[in-house]
Amino acid sequence: MKSKQKSQKLNKSSKTTVTWLSIIASLLLLIVVSWMAIETGIEITSHADFCIVCHAMEPSVKSYKASIHGGNNPRGIMTACTDCHVSHENLYAHFIGKAKSGTHDAWVTLMKDESTIDWQALRGKREEYVYDSGCLTCHRNLEAATQHKGFHDNYFDGVTDTQCVTCHEEVGHSNLNKYLLENKYKYRFDE
Repeated sequence: MKSKQKSQKLNKSSKTTVTWLSIIASLLLLIVVSWMAIETGIEITSHADFCIVCHAMEPSVKSYKASIHGGNNPRGIMTACTDCHVSHENLYAHFIGKAKSGTHDAWVTLMKDESTIDWQALRGKREEYVYDSGCLTCHRNLEAATQHKGFHDNYFDGVTDTQCVTCHEEVGHSNLNKYLLENKYKYRFDE
């Protein structure tokens, strides 16, 4: 009788252990699958192929693809839109910036008349939506590479508050004005 009770306690204990291990394994699997889904979503929504879903972005995407940053270079290396247009100061700023930017762009596409967007005026505000932290993520050795030549000394010494795009106006978007004009006439925004 004692052996039977002992056996039942062991079975119950084994079932409890298996149940808890199953719960833990299921939670771990859920976490991994969720992480993979979020990571994939972030990756997909970071590139020009996603951004061009809105035809107001066509000129930007075309000029991006014509630029060195858009793959028009000997190696075909491309940056993602979020490499420049979302802060890289820290992970929190990156994700919050990506969410705000994406929400804003979706709102503009769905709720605004694209013919009223003054792209030339927006180009003049490029310091507000292109982040030096993105530039310096890829161009990590820029300070050392230019220090003996005198380039960028004021920037790295903190003497100036200019940003990379203050001087490098068309970085990432070669001939943007040409593509903006093509888009204007393609969709007859001036009528």
